[in-house]
Amino acid sequence: MKTLKRTVIFSLRCLVLCGAAFLGLTSVPASAEQALTCAVTPGNIPITFTYHGAQLTITGQSASSDDLVVTISTEPEDAVLKYKAKVGGLVWMKKGNLDFKGVPAIYLLQSTAELTRILNEAERNQYQFGYEALRQRVVIEDNQGNAAEGKWFDEYLKFKKKEMVYDIQEGTVVRQHGEKGNTYQVNIAWPYQAPPGTYTVKVFSVRDGKVVGQAADQFEVQRVGITAALSKMAFEHAAWYGIMAVVIALLAGLAVGAIFKKGGGSH
Repeated sequence: MKTLKRTVIFSLRCLVLCGAAFLGLTSVPASAEQALTCAVTPGNIPITFTYHGAQLTITGQSASSDDLVVTISTEPEDAVLKYKAKVGGLVWMKKGNLDFKGVPAIYLLQSTAELTRILNEAERNQYQFGYEALRQRVVIEDNQGNAAEGKWFDEYLKFKKKEMVYDIQEGTVVRQHGEKGNTYQVNIAWPYQAPPGTYTVKVFSVRDGKVVGQAADQFEVQRVGITAALSKMAFEHAAWYGIMAVVIALLAGLAVGAIFKKGGGSH
């Protein structure tokens, strides 16, 4: 009887230990796999005389089954653009201003696949993924405060794309699966037209049509050296800055004139 009792107790202990070991083996990798991280390099972009934008590299880890959306976008703000129209059906002239309310100044987005395939419409609108999501939020008014035609948003997009501060690239996030985990990488061409400031990179993990997690990192764009000094002078000592600009223009004109006079002649 005692032998049977010991056997039963031993069997129960084995079952408990096996169950705990199974839970430990299944829970640890799953939780580790779900971790989403984000890091951007370089963390600081200096604006010098030779500055013409930069190359950003965004890396991190994510769950292997999740899709990813990477964004660099400023908070919504108001923008004013001038527009032209034909007067008398012949001459193009500036007719007035259009106010765009609730639009980001910078909007760069990359993803692992097409947004319409990996995200439902409600999620795209909530997180402002895609130009159609932006279109639904923006309010466009003319000089009198009347709602303007929807076509002007398309013109606004053309302008922003030409400046290279708006860009969407789908299916460009590179995924790698190896011994060190599931990693991703995306390269973004940072436009020189973007103003100095601190910018936030956000990475969203997507599963079953919804955003299930996000991570972020920041980088800074700032003027340095003589560009910073000239910028400070332009704001704090506008008169002296104007005089200096005129003097430099005159000297440059005299130098060009002297070069042509020396190298050329009358015929």
